[in-house]
Amino acid sequence: MLILLPPSEKKKSATSSGKFDLSSLAFAAELSDTRIQATANHVTSQTSPAIEIYDGVLYQGLNWKTLSAAEQKRANSKVLIVSAVFGLVKPLDQIFSYKEKIDNKLWRDSIAQVAAKFSDELIIDCRSSTYKGVWPINLANTIEVRVFQVVAGERKVITHMSKKYRGELTRHLLTQATDPITPAEVQRMAAQLFECELHPPADAQPWALDLLIS
Repeated sequence: MLILLPPSEKKKSATSSGKFDLSSLAFAAELSDTRIQATANHVTSQTSPAIEIYDGVLYQGLNWKTLSAAEQKRANSKVLIVSAVFGLVKPLDQIFSYKEKIDNKLWRDSIAQVAAKFSDELIIDCRSSTYKGVWPINLANTIEVRVFQVVAGERKVITHMSKKYRGELTRHLLTQATDPITPAEVQRMAAQLFECELHPPADAQPWALDLLIS
C-alpha cells in the first residue's frame, strides 16, 4: 500500500533552526536535480517535518499527533506527499515552508522514475486535481478516492471539504493491523467509517472508491 496525498495550500512556518539539507530528502537519486532547480530562489534557515508544515483540512483529518509512534513510523513508509518545491516528500522529511504552485511539466519525468519503483504496489490516490499531472497512473492497481455528498438521494461533488474525508480515510488505513492488498480490501476498511462504493477501471480511469457523505 502506498497513499498519495496533496500538500495543503495553507502551510505553517518552520520552527527548527536546523539547516535545510536537500540530500536528506526521500528519493534523492531521482529528484535532487529537479529539487535544485525548484529551490534555487529560496533562502531558508528553518525547517520542520513536512507533516508539521502542511496544515489544511486533509491534515486535520489525518490528525498526525494522535497517531502512535508505531503508526507514525508506518505512515512515514506508506505516505508520499506531492510538493511543488520538493516533488515528493515523506511525512518526516525536513522541509521549509513555501508558497509555489506545482509545475507539472518540471516534475513529470523525475517523479515518473519514483513511480516506477512502486509499479507493483496498491496505490491509494487522495490527491486533488492540481497534483494529478505527475505520477503516471497504473489503472489496474490505483484507487482514486472520490467524495460525494448525498442529499435527498442526489449525489453532489464535495470540493474543499472532500480533503477532510480523505485525511480521515488515510488515518484509518494507517491504524489497521495489516495493509490492504486489493481494492476490495480498501473498500472493506473504508466501510468501517463511510458508506462507500467501489468501481472498477473504466474509460481509461483507475479504480474509484466513492465515499458517500450524508
